[in-house]
Amino acid sequence: MKYVLLTGASSGLGIVLAKTLLEKKYFVILHYNQNSKEIVTLHEQYPNTSFVIQADLTKENDILRIKTFLEEKKISLDILINNAAIDFNSELEEKNTETFLKVFSLNTLAPFLLMKMFGKEINQNYGSIINISSDNTLGKNDPRTMEYDVSKAGLNMLTKDFALELPHAHVNAIAFGWLDTKMNDIPEDIKKYIKFVPLEKATKEILTFLDSKETGIIKEVSE
Repeated sequence: MKYVLLTGASSGLGIVLAKTLLEKKYFVILHYNQNSKEIVTLHEQYPNTSFVIQADLTKENDILRIKTFLEEKKISLDILINNAAIDFNSELEEKNTETFLKVFSLNTLAPFLLMKMFGKEINQNYGSIINISSDNTLGKNDPRTMEYDVSKAGLNMLTKDFALELPHAHVNAIAFGWLDTKMNDIPEDIKKYIKFVPLEKATKEILTFLDSKETGIIKEVSE
C-alpha cells in the first residue's frame, strides 16, 4: 500500500481526489486547515486507510507537526500532492506586501518546506511529488490575480529544482486551467460562460502522473 499526503483535501479538487485515491486503495493522510466536516466524514468511511490532520501550512511549526505525526505512526511517504492554495483577486491599488506574503506563504513556501521535509524518503521510495499549478503561469495570467500567478510560477520552478535534487523521485506539476472550486468568487450567472476543467478530469490527470516515470515536467491541462 502506498502512503499519500494530500494537502487541502477538505474541498474542491482536494476532496474529489481524496475520495478517488481511497477508492483505489491508497492510504491517504488527509490534510485540512479550517473546514473539517467533509474530510472527517470521508475518514469515517475509510478508517483503516486514512488519517486526518489539521495544520496551518503557513506556519513552519505546523508542518513540523505533520512530520512528527507521521514518524510516530511509522509512515514513510510514497507520494506528496501539494494541492492547498489560496488566491487574492483585486485591483492593483489593493495589492500590497501583506497580500503577496499571504499568498506566497501557502502556495510556494509551504510546498517548498513539505518537499524539503519529505523529499528524501519519497526519493528513497522511488515515489512521486505532484504540485498543483496553474495555466496562469503559461501565458494566461491576469493582473487581478498577480499574487497567485507569481506564487504558482515559483511553484513551477521549485518543481524543476526538486526534480534535479531528488533523482529517484518523480517530481512534476500540473498547470490546470480554471477549476470550479470555492476559491472562485464568481457569480453563478457568469460561471456558465466559463470553460472549467472538470474536477473528474483533473483527478484523472493527477492519477496518470502517479504512474509516470517522467520528472521535472510542467503539464498544462485546460478544458
